[in-house]
Amino acid sequence: MATRQSSTIIYPVLGSSWDLWFLRVAGHGLGNCFYTYFHALVLAEQSGAKLIAPPWFSLKIGPLLRGSASKRLYFRMFRALKHDIDGGAKILALLRRYRQRVIVRVGTIGAPVIQPGKLNFVVSDRFTFEGLHAHRNLIRERLVGIVKDPIPRDHAWGKGNYLAMHVRMGDFAEATNLNLVKRGEANLRIPLNWYLNLTKALRERHPEKPIYLFSDGDEASLRPLLDQGASFYRSGSDMTDLLMMSGASILVGSNSTYSRWAAFLGNMPSFWLETEVPMEKPSDPEVPVTLVPLDADPTALGKSP
Repeated sequence: MATRQSSTIIYPVLGSSWDLWFLRVAGHGLGNCFYTYFHALVLAEQSGAKLIAPPWFSLKIGPLLRGSASKRLYFRMFRALKHDIDGGAKILALLRRYRQRVIVRVGTIGAPVIQPGKLNFVVSDRFTFEGLHAHRNLIRERLVGIVKDPIPRDHAWGKGNYLAMHVRMGDFAEATNLNLVKRGEANLRIPLNWYLNLTKALRERHPEKPIYLFSDGDEASLRPLLDQGASFYRSGSDMTDLLMMSGASILVGSNSTYSRWAAFLGNMPSFWLETEVPMEKPSDPEVPVTLVPLDADPTALGKSP
């Protein structure tokens, strides 16, 4: 591990309409935030810089208006570690160097470079795992260290004797044109029938393993999956749910960065919707990733890239 240099500081800009340093207004969700935060962590480790604890707390009106089970505020969900800059020291560091800050962009051409002795604001131009795979253990250790919410009992990355299925609904719109889903249009729901076909196939292949359903949808909307033997897992915490997903031996992901992070952390075999837009693989090269067409028959589990 690199020696810490107090003169070089990194601030992960998690993304929001307004970043007030202790609070974000209309901020990104957990999955998108993790890209910036963990890239900043890796850059701090590589450069010997100190990391400023970001404002996880985010005020969003959408989940409140929709009556979602998760309000996605992330209030008091994370803690700063002892080597992080937080509290009053955080405000002083940001105020003293704010005008001399430099912007370090992740996801552009070339590897991001930290400027020594500067206040480096790390921002994500593209949400990517590029550069993170070699640091998976560091990222796992940091995540478990900062999370305050309960960690699932007997949690083991990608080794649990169960399957996880993530069905994103909530702020994702129901597609009126399925061609848009096939093209990989962002923020659209995958039709429930796609999950239903996978549930049938996986139940047949792995009858000994329960399928846990992770979703912001209600029971009535997800009844077809429940009738096929899937069961809800709802801890009341977005982070506990994510850790539980990351412990599954097989994951069925949604069109969401939240489930992609579960696959990255768990590094387990996974199933995803096949679209015209190439998907960045969240797991290691040797770990199977299966792409399943939208209209796949329940007996066909798609093709691996």
